[in-house]
Amino acid sequence: MSLSLLEQETMRRTWYSMYVLDRLLALQLGRPVAIHEDEYSMNLPSKAEENAGDKSRGDPTNQLGDGLSALDYFHSVVKFSRIVGQVISDLYRPSQLRMDPDQMLLSTTTLDEKLLEWKLDLPRHLRFDLGTRLRSLLSSEDR
Repeated sequence: MSLSLLEQETMRRTWYSMYVLDRLLALQLGRPVAIHEDEYSMNLPSKAEENAGDKSRGDPTNQLGDGLSALDYFHSVVKFSRIVGQVISDLYRPSQLRMDPDQMLLSTTTLDEKLLEWKLDLPRHLRFDLGTRLRSLLSSEDR
């Protein structure tokens, strides 16, 4: 079955929206995740095709200017959700109660490293600790 670029992008965005929701619900409800990493194969939405088939290409909700993309945030949330899924499966599963303390420490350290790596890989405009475009806009309004 051949799908248009717009249909493919819609499917990708819908899938990853459900994926993120699965992780959030599992975390909030203390339940296991329903979507397992090894049980699906779906590409992330494409920034190159962000406006594919969209008649309102100049829509400011999609393009933030200066080469920034609204999908940067979505991709970052998906990557964060992957780490949340690992936290849930590694630290909050029933078999974790029988885990050796050294193994628990190793698992926690590994997850902490992944979170730090995720933070460092965030695009600059999403990193509030580095100063953002918003901060520069706010300071220019004060002048």
